Amino acid sequence: MDDETLAPQEAPDDDLLDWVPPELEQRAILAAEKDAGIYRSKKIQRKRKEKLLDSPPAGRHGKLALAFLLGAALLLVLGTILAATGANGQQALQEKTQLGFALWMSCKAATLCVLLLFFLPLDQAIRRPVMFTMMCAVLIFNLAGELVGNIREVTAQAAAEAMEGTPMEVLVASAVVLSLLSLAIHPDLWLLLGLARRKSREKLAAVVGCISVFGCLMMVISNLIKPETALAPIYLTAIDGLLWGCYVALLFTWPVLERPVSTNPPAITISEGEETDGQPE
Repeated sequence: MDDETLAPQEAPDDDLLDWVPPELEQRAILAAEKDAGIYRSKKIQRKRKEKLLDSPPAGRHGKLALAFLLGAALLLVLGTILAATGANGQQALQEKTQLGFALWMSCKAATLCVLLLFFLPLDQAIRRPVMFTMMCAVLIFNLAGELVGNIREVTAQAAAEAMEGTPMEVLVASAVVLSLLSLAIHPDLWLLLGLARRKSREKLAAVVGCISVFGCLMMVISNLIKPETALAPIYLTAIDGLLWGCYVALLFTWPVLERPVSTNPPAITISEGEETDGQPE
């Protein structure tokens, strides 16, 4: 009976159960925005890190790279003049024949053009195609000259020694293989692949070029020990070794495929649409 006189209890209000103090709600919103900003920042940093894996080296040693570039160009000109004139020029013309000598000179001229392209501040739209063309010219002239010289040397040895019974096809094939091996250790081949794939290949080209430096060093030591077996004057071999050394050092110190040595590294800028890390300044 007492239960019938009691007023019925009201059902709990759902709005009151879901009610959150405004301060806590604002803090939750700020925390969510901060977490989202940190997430975006980590994602951007990861993308930048992945991009840096294919980016060229920093190129902070501008003066040192310029010294190596100028040294390589001067040594190239000096070595070519000494090897192509006087008694050395007459001997080279006899050993290489007129065709081989012309290909050798063309390779030297194309190499000098490539070194100048490393220095000239040309626009990227012009610089890359011209550099690609000149590097192709260097490799083509180098391969053709090596091929002519190797075929002539192999056939001469076959005529003078006990290789007379060897078929001519085998001799030509061996000369082609030797020429391709010399092309594979040329740094410009790997720089050319880097240009084609738009990736940095300076360090790899420099490592490959170290083989040529080591070969010149071994030839100098051999000429000092047995001067009678020298294929070329020792000063020409030393100049070639210094030239390759400057070229390799240049590739180690500067991203020649990306920007000329005469310019400073560009400042890092943030584009207008790039997101920040969400943190206050």
